[in-house]
Amino acid sequence: MDSKQRNAAALHRRINDLVGEFSNQYRAMLAIAREDEDADFSQSAQKELAIKEGAVAIITAAQKMTMLIRDLQELWLFGGLDTLADAKDEEVERKKVAEVARMVEGLVGKIPGVGREGEDGV
Repeated sequence: MDSKQRNAAALHRRINDLVGEFSNQYRAMLAIAREDEDADFSQSAQKELAIKEGAVAIITAAQKMTMLIRDLQELWLFGGLDTLADAKDEEVERKKVAEVARMVEGLVGKIPGVGREGEDGV
């Protein structure tokens, strides 16, 4: 997936486009499928062809939806989904990481026989 499409606005736009495509194709098929009182064989054949084309278009839209779902799963799994990123969240994470690093350094300093460089002649 293109990195420009990894934000909430692009994903919403993609979903809205797919939903619009589904509904437009469905409406078009319903309009075609209306019964005519004086239908002949050529009109019936034309309607049948148009309905088959509409069905193929709906199947294509469903396949696009499946690809979108797969892309979202990959983004979620590999951490590339950029919808919840916030600068404040990153700063909080940095503070937590720094605190954990200080605690680990403190614990390492308390282990007997393990000193900092320069303290034990190393």
